[in-house]
Amino acid sequence: MFRIGEFSKIAQVSGRLLRYYDEIGLLRPEFTDQQTGYRFYSAQQLPKLNRILVLKELGLSLEQIAQLPDRDTSTDVIRSMLSIRKAQIEQSVQEELARLRLVETRLQQIEVHGQIQEPNVILKSVPAQQFLALREVLPDIDAVKRLVQKINGFLPSKVGQSSLGYMAVVMHSPVYDPEVLDLEIGYLITGKALESVRLSEERVLTLRELSEIETMATLVHVGRVADTHQTYGALGAWIEQHDWQIVGTGREILLQLPEPEKTEEAVFEIQFPIGKISRKLGLDFDVTATPKLCISSD
Repeated sequence: MFRIGEFSKIAQVSGRLLRYYDEIGLLRPEFTDQQTGYRFYSAQQLPKLNRILVLKELGLSLEQIAQLPDRDTSTDVIRSMLSIRKAQIEQSVQEELARLRLVETRLQQIEVHGQIQEPNVILKSVPAQQFLALREVLPDIDAVKRLVQKINGFLPSKVGQSSLGYMAVVMHSPVYDPEVLDLEIGYLITGKALESVRLSEERVLTLRELSEIETMATLVHVGRVADTHQTYGALGAWIEQHDWQIVGTGREILLQLPEPEKTEEAVFEIQFPIGKISRKLGLDFDVTATPKLCISSD
């Protein structure tokens, strides 16, 4: 047997941790000398110690580990738990990488502001169009991607590819909130179509008409979905610089859908209905009252 210092070296854990596990009854020494108080451990206790360390790394509390009999945590069970934890960590890493990419692109916007050439914004009139779509409030961009893929995989076989134009998204949210996305997603209809198509028990796509837009400012985004804000920013800057203002609900026309395994790449046209600014708008702030909108004609 080994004294605690020796066992800590063999097990590659601190003596302080071994003492703590002893105190809470999680891993008792094989033998404790009653006269000297010295703790002695056996190499036969290494599997139990490793089991504790593994379960702790997999997210279980020490209290939960103490209540689990050894028979309930076989190697197969732990390996299954490890696979689940691995998937969770991989998902977390992808989310963190996406955040870093977003920070990087936001920084690029700061660095190149005012230095890049004017974007290729196209103004056009858009006729009234039939739109077979589903409106839903979605909790995040991933939910949007899943719904787009589901509609794209389902609708052509129900309606017929010859009757379908591009997929489109109408953005009904009055303010952008990535956790509350009020969107209408579906297909522009170029031929005959049913008045409604059931996507699932809860979801039904219905046919309606998108109104005619006299002047639509459009800009095509090519690249990662996560970089969309750059194209939106460029379009917004162009609208402001040319004395236009947004006068209606924005749309996205999905010219090329991202592949399921490569959801970062896409091609779509961002659209905003616009009108010429006829009067300057200013905000008159009163620190003791709610801000009010003032219109001046100078």
